[in-house]
Amino acid sequence: MVDISKRKKIDLDERLNLVDYGFFDEDYRPTKFALEFIAFIKMVNGSMGEENKSPVIHYDMLDQLVTEWQNLFVSFRGSAKTTALHEYIILYLAVYGSMPGFGKVNVGMYISDTMDNGVKSMRNQLQFRWDNSDFLQKYVPKTRFTDVRWEFINADGKKLCFRGFGASTGVRGFKEYGERPTWCGFDDLMSDKNAESPTITRDIKNIVYKAARQAMHPKKRMIIWTGTPFNKSDPLYDAACSKSWNTRTYPICEKFPCKKSEFKGAWPDRFPYEFVNNEYHSLLESGEISSFNQELMLRITSDEDRLVQEHDLTWYNRDKVIQNRSRYNFYITTDFATSDNAKADYSVISVWAYTNNKDWLLVDGICKRQLMDVNIDQLFRYVSLYRPLSVGVEINGQQGGFISWLKGEMISRNIFFNLAGKGKVEGIRRSGSKIENFKLFVPTIKAKKMWLPTELKTHDLVAELLEELRFATGEGFKSKHDDVCDTASMLLDMDPFPPGQDSKPEYMENEDGTMAFFNDDDDDIYNNSTVF
Repeated sequence: MVDISKRKKIDLDERLNLVDYGFFDEDYRPTKFALEFIAFIKMVNGSMGEENKSPVIHYDMLDQLVTEWQNLFVSFRGSAKTTALHEYIILYLAVYGSMPGFGKVNVGMYISDTMDNGVKSMRNQLQFRWDNSDFLQKYVPKTRFTDVRWEFINADGKKLCFRGFGASTGVRGFKEYGERPTWCGFDDLMSDKNAESPTITRDIKNIVYKAARQAMHPKKRMIIWTGTPFNKSDPLYDAACSKSWNTRTYPICEKFPCKKSEFKGAWPDRFPYEFVNNEYHSLLESGEISSFNQELMLRITSDEDRLVQEHDLTWYNRDKVIQNRSRYNFYITTDFATSDNAKADYSVISVWAYTNNKDWLLVDGICKRQLMDVNIDQLFRYVSLYRPLSVGVEINGQQGGFISWLKGEMISRNIFFNLAGKGKVEGIRRSGSKIENFKLFVPTIKAKKMWLPTELKTHDLVAELLEELRFATGEGFKSKHDDVCDTASMLLDMDPFPPGQDSKPEYMENEDGTMAFFNDDDDDIYNNSTVF
């Protein structure tokens, strides 16, 4: 057995941040068992074939069974985790009677949410596969199916029996052929109907850690738990954050939103970029983006956890600001990374318009992985375009060298600008973590002092900012990155100067609670805020 004390405790959000599907394209080699198992699936289906190619994540799932005995697979809806890790596993054991590295299996348990849903569905699928597979009928000539008991007798006469149980069903004392089960599959124990029930949650914990576990053979056991987390009280979520389980996480793609060229999906043959993109925008417009994050990206953040709620954000019409730049003072904040590697942080430049009412309007910027020479070029381009009163550049650690570099470039390009700083120090030296700095900026957002441009809602910069805001919690950033939020919280260090009173756009609150600007030259409303 694996020594769990050597595992590192990682919560689910950290695991998701570490997902690297690029690894499968470069360095991955599946185990012999995984290759043989996928070949077995093809033999079962015969001429019927499969609708899609087997995804590489299925190989990775199967790899775990060779070396680990207590496995947890947290995977997105539609990833066929039940099919691969329960349905076909039972059929594989029925045909061969054993599994490499584990040995013979005579008795097993399959446990799902309820008898009427998960267990009944598994029985129907197993019987369907057998009824429609010449391969299975040849090598497992005898079967006996009831709603809760599935028995197979292979061509060598070896018996295999699996029993189905619901999450609230009694498991204690279960035996077949006078033996305790050595195999146990937990599958989607939580359902939509019982996700908020403390009683069901307690039942699930009891069956996982008490009833089923203690019903198994004490020296030989294989446990496979598959599911998609519903909320932070879901036992699956707790288990994923524990060292006791060998946990693998499979979101539908590494990150979304993203460009098609950056898309790295878990199963691109079945769920290509176009599908994910359509789901994202459809659920976003329906106000159900949390469903996308939970069901497909495996991100669980409740409204209670979030530092910034949807209604805290204000949206505006960027065109009028660009057309009337003289009414605003501009500032630029930055968070430079020094690599264009696919795993590096983003380099971010945020351009802000500051109003007479002391509002910050995000008007332009970039959020990309690129080298510093490109960052410098784009910074000077924004300086030439917006003529900011000052530019914020962090000087913590090795970033201190950016100041001398920028000054040299000012002379070479004959483009000069002020560097924000405290006293005689040029550059911004920040203390505390990024989440601590961001928490200080949250009151500014809640006071409706940060405005976002409607026209750039799908722009890399704004899309990443929204992603980071959705997963900014009191515990930290649960998103993969925090770079754009860092440029927003830097505004607290900018010591801004508001434009004159005659430059102030008048605005009012509409009946629906949104904000509206009026142009001084006419009475047309040119801004209506919305929420994402």
